[in-house]
Amino acid sequence: MRTVLVCLSILLCAGMTLLAQNDGDHQARQPKVRLAWFVYTSLPEGLENPVSVMSGKDISQVLLSKLSPSDPVKIPADGILRVVRRIENPEHPEKPAYLTLAQATVPDAVTHAMIILMPIAKNPQGLLFQTKVQDLDVLKRGDCMFLNMTNMKIGVELGKATIAVAPGKAEIYNPLKGDDSANLRIRVSFFHPERQKWSMITTSNVAIYSTRRELWIFNWDERFKRVVYESITFPVES
Repeated sequence: MRTVLVCLSILLCAGMTLLAQNDGDHQARQPKVRLAWFVYTSLPEGLENPVSVMSGKDISQVLLSKLSPSDPVKIPADGILRVVRRIENPEHPEKPAYLTLAQATVPDAVTHAMIILMPIAKNPQGLLFQTKVQDLDVLKRGDCMFLNMTNMKIGVELGKATIAVAPGKAEIYNPLKGDDSANLRIRVSFFHPERQKWSMITTSNVAIYSTRRELWIFNWDERFKRVVYESITFPVES
């Protein structure tokens, strides 16, 4: 009798181990949910907000804000996200067409993406924005990212640190050094190619916290012929 009970115990343990392995394999096979957030540097005149975002065959309404990211949108299998405008089809109301205003392709390796919308002059295809895809997972708690979308050098003085940002590049700096927060002086300048000297864009105090990530986007304002910037805060997911 004791031998039978021992054998049953061994079989039960083996079965539980196999179930645990199968459950682990099932979880490993579950596809990761990839998400994207939208931000913008400015909105073209007359553009509706919320905008319509197409992910695969799904269309959702996304409210854009200048100071914070939008609600997340699922990234489809092909990685392509489009900002679209619905075009009514009077002959077939159930089959509307969609005009693409912006398109971004998120690389397969990126799980959490930030999609930056930057206005461009209208073109024959109807595009209103150029896009920049940034991997959010490279930004850690308290990180500051400086993204230079101009063709000029950008210089940032943050506290005692000096960060040089080349045209079209991004630089990440964390000023906390293990602290939970810091209040620092920031001074931002650009190198004027004709005057061959640095010109200040802005100077102020900024508060940096370990519970969020900060993004500065530098862009060229064609209307006023100057460098402009947007500051956007991304909370850290718990």
